[in-house]
Amino acid sequence: MVVKTWKSDELGVTIEIDYDKCEGYAECVSVCPSDVFEVVDGKATAPNIDDCIECCACVEACPANAIKHSSCD
Repeated sequence: MVVKTWKSDELGVTIEIDYDKCEGYAECVSVCPSDVFEVVDGKATAPNIDDCIECCACVEACPANAIKHSSCD
């Protein structure tokens, strides 16, 4: 299993994306009000995690259930 992890020490937030599940649908990009996500080489990334407002929209929107967010368990 390939899981990529982004952490914000400032916010105490962790986002994990399971690259075995991620199909690059970009729903996370579309729904995120803070522009946390980008799709790079067909996979979601969270380079702007420090801007996260912990709304959990990314987790709910992902059709592949590939996103795990520390604030949304």
